[in-house]
Amino acid sequence: MPSAFVFVVPAGVSLVLALLTAAAYHQARRGYLAVWAAAWAVAVLYYLALIGAVMAGDPAGDVFGMLGPAGTTLGWARAVVFWLGARWLVGKPPSRRLVALLLLGTLLWLGCVLGLLEGQGLAAPVTRMGEATWFLAAAAVLLLGGPRSMVGLLAGTMLLLLGLQGFLASWLVMDLTGTIASGWVSSALALAVGLSVLGRLLEEEREVANARSRELAAANARLAELDRLKSDFVSMVSHELRTPLGLIKGYVGTLLRRDATLDDATRLEFLQVVDEETDSLTELVTNLLDMSRIEAGTLRVDCQPTPLGPLLEDCAARLRAREPARRLDVALPPALPLVLADERRIAQVVENLLTNAVRYSPDAAPIAVRARVVNGSVEVAVADQGPGLTPEQRAQVFEKFFRIDQSDSRRFGGAGLGLAICRGIVEAHRGRIWVENGAGGGSVFAFTLPVQREEP
Repeated sequence: MPSAFVFVVPAGVSLVLALLTAAAYHQARRGYLAVWAAAWAVAVLYYLALIGAVMAGDPAGDVFGMLGPAGTTLGWARAVVFWLGARWLVGKPPSRRLVALLLLGTLLWLGCVLGLLEGQGLAAPVTRMGEATWFLAAAAVLLLGGPRSMVGLLAGTMLLLLGLQGFLASWLVMDLTGTIASGWVSSALALAVGLSVLGRLLEEEREVANARSRELAAANARLAELDRLKSDFVSMVSHELRTPLGLIKGYVGTLLRRDATLDDATRLEFLQVVDEETDSLTELVTNLLDMSRIEAGTLRVDCQPTPLGPLLEDCAARLRAREPARRLDVALPPALPLVLADERRIAQVVENLLTNAVRYSPDAAPIAVRARVVNGSVEVAVADQGPGLTPEQRAQVFEKFFRIDQSDSRRFGGAGLGLAICRGIVEAHRGRIWVENGAGGGSVFAFTLPVQREEP
């Protein structure tokens, strides 16, 4: 009778693990916790069967030879559920077909073992080897079949030792003392497995916490970037508004002075400056509105079949009128197909690229405009003879507020919105825009527009 109580401690440990794992499942709702809670519940029943076998059988005999159908079934079920728990632990739950095969195999195995119980000679070692095989299979799942982690490594190692211990015990002649010692070793290893499973939950919570920390760090970085952009925006608007407003204020103030003696030519010059600076302010406000529409996804383009050749020629003619001394080479194929485009918006893109080319090229350097058909699209390129761009500048040149010269005393004005608006307009046409260094120096800005498909 006293020897039966040796298995009370493993039964109690299994009960505690069952309750802890069930409580963890109730809080975290992880599927593998439900499977392992069932495994420990089966283990409790298994140890109760061992206690009953010791109390009812030969005090000096091998307990595994006295288990009977119920105890043998519970021992097999405990080992199988350990294997199922290992699969759930690595995110590979069994399919319904596999579960059906397991049930069929269980019935066959139990029939074989229970048929050997009458002779009592092979029942104990076969029972131990059967359970040990499942423990080794569970160890293989954790050590070889899943993502590497400390928890998986620990649980897999404990299951490997549990399987080896079962095979070793199956080849030894076990009396009650040996059975008790083997049971204690098995219980200690099972306890380590149970704690590892609970440790997996802590590991997952740590991973979630780390992921949230990374998300918060990314959000903080984004907020810092937005704060920097806000500062850049305020600085840019202040600079771009101050210059034209200062000029307008100065010239208008001079024109309004009663004591100013100005001839008609001087007055006309002053009014032309006011007109030009007013246009600059209008362009800045228009660019800001366009940029806000692009970022909000509300920029509307009215795509119609458009002949691109005349549009490019018109843009070139306007540039020649503004820059009569500038050499502008336009190379167009004899017949460009129609493109689906909003003519006003695409003209805005071309004129922006031409203005940048003039701005950053030497006075005597030519500017080239070319177009060609490439893979169902028309590609338009504007090449300048400027200083070119570094790889870092090419990666940022289409970002809003980006300027090559970031200083307040830069040579050219501008809000750094033109190329960002060009990208938004081209992408709204389902095209793409990019920049590369020219073969002979300078930069080549190019974009594509889809060709109109002819209806059958």
